[in-house]
Amino acid sequence: MGITRGAEMAASSTFDGRSYEQQVADDGTKADIEKNLVEVAADLASGVNVDVYRGRVMLTGSAESETERGRATEIARRSSGVVVVYDDIQIAPGGGLVGDTSDFVTNKELGANLLAADGLSSQSFDHRVVNSVAYILGQAASEDEIEIARRTAQDTPGVEGVVLHIDLREP
Repeated sequence: MGITRGAEMAASSTFDGRSYEQQVADDGTKADIEKNLVEVAADLASGVNVDVYRGRVMLTGSAESETERGRATEIARRSSGVVVVYDDIQIAPGGGLVGDTSDFVTNKELGANLLAADGLSSQSFDHRVVNSVAYILGQAASEDEIEIARRTAQDTPGVEGVVLHIDLREP
């Protein structure tokens, strides 16, 4: 009985600070938002990234207009499980992201830098780089961890700006 309970507890907690149930809920919220974006406007869906951490939704990418940006944000807000929406969608008339390829490389480097940073539980962060701006969503154990994440992103080659959506983990 004790072994079974211990296995259940281990299975329900994960390396990124979310329970298995929370990860499943976040994945469901993300899938719901992405599905609704595709149904409403496939071209908008192709330019918008959706990340979810503990019900907190971060929208990044680009939209053709403020109206399109507002549509994406409203779709996210209406989805079940959403606590808050961070609208970081950039307006790019004429379509497309300016630095798609370089952003991809910078994003990979940022991920490696976050993993390698001393004093940082980087598994608790989702990140994106869009038009040379790094966006980080997640939870930190302390203000020091938030500062390390900010500095790490700022020091990553190719990053020209940093936007943090990091909450402090409850003790």
